[in-house]
Amino acid sequence: MGLIRISVFSSPYTCGEEAEGGKSMDFFTIRINIDGTDSGARFTECFSGQDLYIDSGQSAISYSTDGKIMDVLVGISGETSHGHKYPDPVWGDGHERLTEGIARYVVEVKEAGILSAMLSRKYSFASAEDYEAVWKLSLRLLGTDEAGLSARRTRMSLIKKELKKHLQQSAFVHLDGLITFRLREYINKLDEIIDYAVDELLLDKQYEEFIGLLQYFVHFQEPLTPLVHLMHKKDQEFVVLDEKFTSIHIPAGGGMVARIADQELEMENAVVSSLISLAPVRILIHTPWPEMQMISTICQIFGERVEICSQCPQCTMFHQSERSKDQCT
Repeated sequence: MGLIRISVFSSPYTCGEEAEGGKSMDFFTIRINIDGTDSGARFTECFSGQDLYIDSGQSAISYSTDGKIMDVLVGISGETSHGHKYPDPVWGDGHERLTEGIARYVVEVKEAGILSAMLSRKYSFASAEDYEAVWKLSLRLLGTDEAGLSARRTRMSLIKKELKKHLQQSAFVHLDGLITFRLREYINKLDEIIDYAVDELLLDKQYEEFIGLLQYFVHFQEPLTPLVHLMHKKDQEFVVLDEKFTSIHIPAGGGMVARIADQELEMENAVVSSLISLAPVRILIHTPWPEMQMISTICQIFGERVEICSQCPQCTMFHQSERSKDQCT
């Protein structure tokens, strides 16, 4: 099928010609593999707010497509360099804006598809749910929070660097080929995102298996202590008390559970292992932060044995005492 012209905006200049006022036009062709009818519009949207217009007000961007491949013609106006011929254009602000727009197109339009293809090639997943979990986390890591925006700027800089090298040598770029064969640093950044997401999935699975093991152990454990009070000081710091609010001596073997867990769970399991050693019938957690992950973990393991308290007299007295200690230190 021949190329079908979607929109064409004529230019009064041709490559290498000098216009009035010492201006000239450099023309670049960007070829893109497309998978939708809006790719032309999406490409031009990535240049919004950027001055890629010639002096007469006519657009310097035109594109044509056969439905699978799109050729984009971009004209950049700038000061002439007498005797200038391709492939050695004088690099100016318009050229910088061109690389900025193309980099935005890669990151905003094509990046998710690139990431998906890389993920499918690199890893095989036991279930669709595992793939979906890694995919969603990978997309979040590409996202719009402060860390994500900083990482996005880094990726765009890597793309722009390679684009500038290429466009200083050639007026034609096959964008998908450039991504595959020239943007190795950019691809490596995406690779790091995928590896991080897979590592997080494995850690989550290990955590779930560990919690399941503790739930099984607690279920068949013979109760030893009628009631344990957990007084939540701050962060992951707790004081363990008996039913009379007296400090409990933890058996020497109380740290065994902590040593079979991942390092990240060590502080959490120090408390959990103490509770398992005590085998309480009830656990009353006194905390002003019931939403913390630590509290959620204890609830998961001990189930209906756990109650949350935040307003009893003991809570008030304990936290007032802790605040006084902090002020004195």
